[in-house]
Amino acid sequence: MDKLSFKHFFFIMCASAIVSLKTYPGIFMRDSGRDSWVAVIISGIIISIGFDYIIRIWINRKCSSIKEVFDLGLGRFLGKMFLIIFATTLFLTMVECASVETSVIHVNLFIESPQWYILFFILLPGLYTVKKGKSSVVVVTVFCMVVSILNGINLYFLTYPFKKYYRLFPIFEQGINYNFLISIAKSLGLFSTLIISLVYLSQVNNTKKLRICSLIGLVFIVQMNTASTTGILSTFTVERANLIIYPKLIQTQLISYFGFIASGEFYVIFQVLAGWFAKYVLTFFALISVLKELKIEKLVNLNVVNYCITALVYVFSLWASRDLIRLFKLLNAYSYLCLVNFLIIPIVVFTVFAIRTRVKKSK
Repeated sequence: MDKLSFKHFFFIMCASAIVSLKTYPGIFMRDSGRDSWVAVIISGIIISIGFDYIIRIWINRKCSSIKEVFDLGLGRFLGKMFLIIFATTLFLTMVECASVETSVIHVNLFIESPQWYILFFILLPGLYTVKKGKSSVVVVTVFCMVVSILNGINLYFLTYPFKKYYRLFPIFEQGINYNFLISIAKSLGLFSTLIISLVYLSQVNNTKKLRICSLIGLVFIVQMNTASTTGILSTFTVERANLIIYPKLIQTQLISYFGFIASGEFYVIFQVLAGWFAKYVLTFFALISVLKELKIEKLVNLNVVNYCITALVYVFSLWASRDLIRLFKLLNAYSYLCLVNFLIIPIVVFTVFAIRTRVKKSK
């Protein structure tokens, strides 16, 4: 698998942008309450416009790598500096993946198993997958996302009888206020991890259908997250939903059919764990790719880099996941960080890149 197809890119997009909003929606639901689903739709529209804008520039300018965009857009020095910022945000995303997945397992499955122990079962398989190369990362991503999507569709129908959609209304009972705008910013920040997929664009062998594929992926991602948010709000009251740490997992405990299918926790746990692992290996490989473009192998052997990154992720994830209050404070800050580093900065860089390359062509 030397090159990726636009079909692979669809799953890469899904893996990078779905799981965060589905797992811990509380960080933006506490701000907008019952109107959270509207905030998700608005932020979904914004990210769709922004991502499509970037894809169009990539295709029209025939970009070869993300480093080329940063270098030609900002110059070598500034380009390298902002690429390092981008790489740092990728590392923090790995910490997010490992710490949240550890927390989900510890809180909902094995409360007596310590976080330091659970982390080994996330980071070591992730390290092994990335060391095996791009083919392994893509295969794992596609498999995890297919399973996750199928489980999500299954859960939608299994939980449908317990959803009361009148709980979504009235809309804007308090009007459009500051908290609602903050909720849009936070959900948009979590959507912005979609930009991780840009690192893989240079590996796509045919860009003719890339824009259509990305638009389909964007619609799918936005509707998945919107359905998840409306599902939580229609199952619980907004007050109850905001008190639950990981509401998606509690929602499935209501499932009971024929005295045989009782509790759908297995579905959602497999869905969440598969989604987080896919995002982890995807981000890990993206970080290694960016470091290669920064010529890190001239300073340190790449195998050493892999082990060092895993060790650092272990330390930071263990520190973050040991305290739920601290974890959610960090996730709250992380959403703003992603908004700036994964959305605002790339859009500015791609805009400057498009202008500068257009001026060069006109000369």
